[in-house]
Amino acid sequence: MKRMRHSKAALLQTTTLVAAGLILTAAPAEAAEKLKLSVGGYAEQWFGYTDIDDEGNQDLDLTGFDVKSDTEIHFKGTTTLDNGLEVGVNVQLEGNSDSGDQIDESYLTVSGKFGRIDIGDENSALYKTHVAPTEYGIGINSGDTVEWELTGATSISDSGYFRAPFGGTYIEPARTNDSTKLTYYTPRLEGFRLGISYAPDTNQDSNVQPDRNSGLTDGVMGGIDFRRDFNGVGLAASAGYGTFLQSGDGVDEPEAYAFGLTVDYAGFQVGGSYAGFTDSGANDGDGYTLGASYDFGEYGVSLTYLHGERDGIAGSVDPDTVQADRDSVALAGRYILGPGVSAETTLGYSEYTSDAAGAGDIEAAYVITGIRVTF
Repeated sequence: MKRMRHSKAALLQTTTLVAAGLILTAAPAEAAEKLKLSVGGYAEQWFGYTDIDDEGNQDLDLTGFDVKSDTEIHFKGTTTLDNGLEVGVNVQLEGNSDSGDQIDESYLTVSGKFGRIDIGDENSALYKTHVAPTEYGIGINSGDTVEWELTGATSISDSGYFRAPFGGTYIEPARTNDSTKLTYYTPRLEGFRLGISYAPDTNQDSNVQPDRNSGLTDGVMGGIDFRRDFNGVGLAASAGYGTFLQSGDGVDEPEAYAFGLTVDYAGFQVGGSYAGFTDSGANDGDGYTLGASYDFGEYGVSLTYLHGERDGIAGSVDPDTVQADRDSVALAGRYILGPGVSAETTLGYSEYTSDAAGAGDIEAAYVITGIRVTF
């Protein structure tokens, strides 16, 4: 308990010093131009055929064609004050109906020679400093392919993949998504950048005061990444960790950790990434990716392999007695049609296994093509 109090005290002292530094460097900014918003974002439309075999539920027939969409509208803007500080805003609207999260990220930024501060609903430094192999197409290192491979009716659930090692190496402790938080990033020095985040609780889009007798509170996430070019050879590496310092009675404080490394030369890239969860119930486990890609101007191709393990499946009564595994591989290509417009294709295969009662092996093979537009 004393260690927790000292950690909180140190965190509050650091936050106070940063705030004080901003106040001391501030100056009247009547001449600064008022912030103006611009509209950006992306739109993705995918058409594909998938062949799904679920040995645990033969009543399903999920094989066939489908069309899937993913669109976001981003409202962004920045202004530079007379004292040199740059203040920005970023609000991201889901372009597809989503009753649970119609507004995705929503946060302010303050940046200057001291680095950058993000305040609001955004991913943590653990997530944003992470390095992983480049992918084209829909990508398998994010959980997106689950939508083509599983449904809520399959014998292995389609929930619990995003921001967890079973779905990819871009993770958050307790899968907290874009919980409201405060994040600081240092300037990049000799290729290194350090980031640290504080999240009062796991909630997003909520101003309710955290109750430290229930749920997870006082989350701390950090990450460091290195990016440098050595005579034409690009090296990128990262390491990150996150946890919650306090939890309700009978609940463990979850921990998350991730590492990544890529090497680039003349358009070629090879690399890998790793992530793990502990004290996270059914989501405990780890996963890793290996990948290679080649970018030759208008064209790009990538080959990625993902392996994941976790102690349970969503809804497991006793996650300690249930284990699930997955192996996924994807070959993908990209062709740039014009500024901000690309045609992309993914050919993939996944196998899921679980020793849960009633769950059988699931095999899914698919070919997916689509148009991605950024604006």
